[in-house]
Amino acid sequence: MILHSTLGRRHRRTALTAGLIFTLWFTWFLVTWLGMPDSYPAPLCPGNVPPWWPSFIPA
Repeated sequence: MILHSTLGRRHRRTALTAGLIFTLWFTWFLVTWLGMPDSYPAPLCPGNVPPWWPSFIPA
């Protein structure tokens, strides 16, 4: 609603792009913040990062 009322009236693609970027960022935030328990087995994954996790994605 906020994007539609501010950007959507003049720049529809900008509003859609901003909404998509925010949705992806918010999903990433929730998955990494809520989905990673503190009791993740550190002996199996040093630093709580699995060995297969790509280095360009923050963990």
